[in-house]
Amino acid sequence: MQSIPKKPVSMRVPVAKAAPTDDQETEEPDDPRPLGGGFGLQQPQTIECLYAKRPKAPKGKKSGGGGGTGSVTTKKELGLRVTDFFDYTTEDSTAGGVPQFVTNYYWNIGQNLFQNGTSPGGQQSTFCRVRRVCVWVLPVCRSFTSAGPNNAQAAFTVNCQVPAFGQAYNTDLAFATDTQVTNVLPRIDTKWKKVFTCDLQKTFQSGVVRPVYVRDKPTNQCIFQMSIVNQTDGTPYLSGDDQPPIRVKVQLMIDNPIATVQSASLAVWRNEEFSFPYIEQNGVPYPGAIAQYVQTDLASVRDNFS
Repeated sequence: MQSIPKKPVSMRVPVAKAAPTDDQETEEPDDPRPLGGGFGLQQPQTIECLYAKRPKAPKGKKSGGGGGTGSVTTKKELGLRVTDFFDYTTEDSTAGGVPQFVTNYYWNIGQNLFQNGTSPGGQQSTFCRVRRVCVWVLPVCRSFTSAGPNNAQAAFTVNCQVPAFGQAYNTDLAFATDTQVTNVLPRIDTKWKKVFTCDLQKTFQSGVVRPVYVRDKPTNQCIFQMSIVNQTDGTPYLSGDDQPPIRVKVQLMIDNPIATVQSASLAVWRNEEFSFPYIEQNGVPYPGAIAQYVQTDLASVRDNFS
């Protein structure tokens, strides 16, 4: 007969715990009350139960919105994308035949793209700043000679830069900060060619480099400059009014603060009958919605109509 092996028996030796020091917390004895429910059973409570807890912040937000009281109703900037197209050319009848090959692109920082009503004291004026700019050009495949299309003559170079001042206002010459040189080659399947990208938030984040503003138009900021030149000698690529212009695409990322004073067309009207919310029985007729002061903020971006 084979003997059945016995299971090993583990022996636990009680270890005496060291006395807690002054900087250590002592363990509380186990609660003798059962954890299960029961009629008349008193559940254990902690000191935190005596204080009202602040509501948790919604997903994607840092605070709980003023504790749910609605104390702050406007505190955002609208991030807008503005796309613009223009034709690059060098012809100017008043320049005496000299090619005007440097194109300067300006933006009015004093406009409010989210203005839906005027307010007293100029409170509708906001600093509508350009945070980022991207520029594209449309490649061409053409020749200005009688020999027919030539790929070498259809290629050109685009020079872009952001001008800046080193001192306050425009007392000195403007200097280039962010620069980009791009060679654009002709294409059969023409697509937009990106020739410039600049984060103006980083360029002007210090007080050493200042944006360029026009002296008699102080809200007009020069966002970028560009020129299109020949790849071989750097001379202007377009030099006459008989040459077709080059299409340019500009995309601006705008930070537009929501003005503190806004208006919306609405009405609050009283009568005495629920069945006819638009008919007066013994009072004044419904006057219609009119522009009134409201507090506006951006809650979300939706696309429900598409």
